[in-house]
Amino acid sequence: MSKIWAIARLMIAEGLRMKIALVFLVLIAAVVVGLPFSISGDSSLTGAVKSFMSYGLSATSLLLAMLTIFMSRSLSDEIVSQQIFLTVTKPIARWQFVLGKWVGMMVLNFAFLGASALTIYGMVHYIKATHPPSDKRYDAKELENEVLVARHATPVTLPDFSEDAELEFEHNVEQGRYANAPDTFDAKREKETLRIKHEMKWRVVGPGNGRVFEFEKILCDRSPGTFVQLRYKAEVTGYPPDEIFRAYWEFGDPYKNVPVYTTKTRHIVARFHTIRIPADAIADDNTLQVRFFNQNRFEGEQQWGNVMEFRSSDPLEILFTVGSFEWNFVRLLCLMMFKLMFLGAVALLCTTVFSFPVACLASFTVYVIAGMRSFITESMELASNDFSGIFGSVSGFFLQSFTHFYNLLHWIIPDFGRYDAVEQFVSGRSVGLAWVLQGFGDLVLIKTVIVLGLAMLLFHRREVAEVSF
Repeated sequence: MSKIWAIARLMIAEGLRMKIALVFLVLIAAVVVGLPFSISGDSSLTGAVKSFMSYGLSATSLLLAMLTIFMSRSLSDEIVSQQIFLTVTKPIARWQFVLGKWVGMMVLNFAFLGASALTIYGMVHYIKATHPPSDKRYDAKELENEVLVARHATPVTLPDFSEDAELEFEHNVEQGRYANAPDTFDAKREKETLRIKHEMKWRVVGPGNGRVFEFEKILCDRSPGTFVQLRYKAEVTGYPPDEIFRAYWEFGDPYKNVPVYTTKTRHIVARFHTIRIPADAIADDNTLQVRFFNQNRFEGEQQWGNVMEFRSSDPLEILFTVGSFEWNFVRLLCLMMFKLMFLGAVALLCTTVFSFPVACLASFTVYVIAGMRSFITESMELASNDFSGIFGSVSGFFLQSFTHFYNLLHWIIPDFGRYDAVEQFVSGRSVGLAWVLQGFGDLVLIKTVIVLGLAMLLFHRREVAEVSF
């Protein structure tokens, strides 16, 4: 262990002397410190903080990833300048040398990421203290309750439409509607189609009608003075010329001995909106009943024939606090660090095989593929559907061959988008501990160990110095 740490100390000292490291540190400092003075979001206090955190964290992640790749040049420089001869001829194993380099890079990354995080945390509170709120009554509360917090989302509990679909299917059979159905007719698929149809009808609320939404497993503090939030988006037709729909909400189940609260809303169409609800409207069994009425209860205002649709792509959610902003920030930083650990292993692997320019290009390619893996996978699946087989045409041959090769890379290259929690964090959503543990297992214990082990094996077999007598 002492030999590994000795190599790590040398890597840390060399990393601090590298001019490229100084350049990236200056860029990170300029981004983090300069953004609050150039970004205002939607001119509100909440918008300014969210814009700063989103851009600041994304830029920091990108710059540290680039710095990690450039720091791997240390190994390449030692081989080119033959300084490595002084090391490999000493009683130190090749794997210890590679592992020591990686440990040193990760210590530097940890220090740089920690310094960036502290600066971002400080600038968030600076913006909070100096940026004028757009609404003195609500803006600061929105920041505290919806951004600088860790919230969990509970989606609406959908009714079971299977029985309705079964009844309609039986009715259609009695009416003979499937008598001339083709041989490929699938009764199970037809029932699922009918179930979806009933669900879509349930999601539409006509003028003057209402709908009851049930939420379960709301595990939050229900003491007086605490709140949860209802987040929703409705597609509206027949709305007024001012593009604002009026509606009426009731929160709480009167049959479960909880207070019932009413709220009249004026909301802009085609946008997400949040309604604060007193937490004591939640019943003892951790359920909340929400009743929506497609009616304008504002006196003296005209009734409009709004048709409201709560689409499945924009789910209704109850958001409630499950932790603090600070610990949520720490969990986000852990996910960012796990990505850097994998990328550092990839950079060292490439450097043990190629010269630094080629290794740098290969490492950046892996970084791009990891960040866009979901998009690339979906695109290739769509393109593959256009070809009947691998020998159907020349383009089909190359596409299918590349698809099989890309599928093999899935064993090594992770999906960084799966562990991208920046937007989740910025919106005040909880970065769950299970998510962090999953990222640690996938990115570090599996992928990083495999890549780092491969780097040790290749460096062990590489001839960098010969001992002559």
